[in-house]
Amino acid sequence: MILDKTDDFLIERKKGKISRCTNEPHYHPYFEMIYLVSGEGNCCLQHNIYKLGKGNLIMIPAGEIHKTTYTIGGIHDRIIVDFTESMINTLYEELGEEKVNAALKRGVISIPDKRRSYVIDIFEKLLFENSHIDVMSKCFIRNYLQELLLFLIRFQEHGSTVVKEMDVTNGIIQNAATYIYHNYDKNITLNKVAGMNNISPSYLSKKFKEITGFGFKEYVMNVRVKEAARQLLETEKTITEIAISCGFNDSNYFGDAFKHIKGISPMKYRKSKGAI
Repeated sequence: MILDKTDDFLIERKKGKISRCTNEPHYHPYFEMIYLVSGEGNCCLQHNIYKLGKGNLIMIPAGEIHKTTYTIGGIHDRIIVDFTESMINTLYEELGEEKVNAALKRGVISIPDKRRSYVIDIFEKLLFENSHIDVMSKCFIRNYLQELLLFLIRFQEHGSTVVKEMDVTNGIIQNAATYIYHNYDKNITLNKVAGMNNISPSYLSKKFKEITGFGFKEYVMNVRVKEAARQLLETEKTITEIAISCGFNDSNYFGDAFKHIKGISPMKYRKSKGAI
């Protein structure tokens, strides 16, 4: 599901057996929520790796690299919501941007059993109104979405709801992802990161893909391109300067990598102000 430039809200419910993983690592200029009604899987968000299960809600901030993978062969029921800032302007006005944005950056939240029916009820109302019942549907959608976010904001402030990262067994992969996320400008190799964690490169490569859903080089490249995209829009650095600052030794290679991930050259991305 991709939010079109002319839309500011989309919702869909997906049920069924997972036969293969088709979700590619990506990021987008709007917020996304994924609520797992049933099933299990993993989520790699920013540099954190989470184990997902029934009742978990994934809050994905705008612009953050993420990938969700679900257990192959398992039966899953998940609700996906995409929305822009324009849908929650009232919350910003009433609560302040800092408070709202903090809640929208919390990652994965575990909704307890006794509150799941309330959350699902809101999602079902959103799904119903999204079929455009009448001219009032847009207002209902805005109100239900803001009600859900208000619930999540209050819930996070008064309870320990954030799902912890992977257990210690997979802590090495968490450490590797965190290192890459914060050191994208350095010379990062599979051998180097494996050596830092006292494991073989082949083991790191296999486990990194298995747990995060990203290939090792794929994750490094996505982190670098994400930062490059930010600099293209927010700085006046040259393409070469941005390439070097993001860990690319060759501007031509940078251009190819950027276009592969973003579908457009760095120069065109800058000229279009990221509107792709």
